[in-house]
Amino acid sequence: MAEKEGGEGREPAHKPRFSISKDKINDLPIGAFRGKISVILPHSSHEKIGHAIRVLGASRILGFDTETKPSFRKGESHPIALIQISTESMAFLFRVHDACIPAGLKRILENPRILKIGQGLHHEMRLLKKELGVEGRGFVDMLDIAHKLDCTPKSVRGLSAIFLGRRVTKSAQRTNWERKTLTEKQLLYAATDAWACLMVYMEMRRRGLLDPSWKMRHK
Repeated sequence: MAEKEGGEGREPAHKPRFSISKDKINDLPIGAFRGKISVILPHSSHEKIGHAIRVLGASRILGFDTETKPSFRKGESHPIALIQISTESMAFLFRVHDACIPAGLKRILENPRILKIGQGLHHEMRLLKKELGVEGRGFVDMLDIAHKLDCTPKSVRGLSAIFLGRRVTKSAQRTNWERKTLTEKQLLYAATDAWACLMVYMEMRRRGLLDPSWKMRHK
């Protein structure tokens, strides 16, 4: 057995299968969603909502994320303010107010045949059920896969750097997602987070790294 330098008989330090340092991440070019971003409001037209649902319903793999107004005081919490779902070229940002969610979007989130790829989904699944009555099915958690593949870091930023060679900026993460009109910076950040999960998953699949059994099931 190989020995760690400077210590006879010690176990060698564990080296992750896929890893990248913070410094190397910071040296990478920025990666951001470059497709079309569509914001869906509760009062958006039936045509606009219908178009979004048709595009998403015709897809078999989608990127997924949610945004919530950040809490800065102990015990403070806020409901989901935004649901982001992305294809490779189109991102739909659904603003959620007063527990209002389009019926078509609920069907997509509950459809086990449409994979929704996200990061750290266990808490979000609980919120979707509690706040919006959504029984999430067909969700794939990149955090679970990152653990199985022994990746470091395991964040969207880290996985994007490892598998896409791009640095995803998180500068808009802790902004007010309940503001009346979201900024361009917020829209791009929200679309990119969902899109990046999808693209990392697709790259992992292209490399033959994925096991088809790695799917979260929510009954």
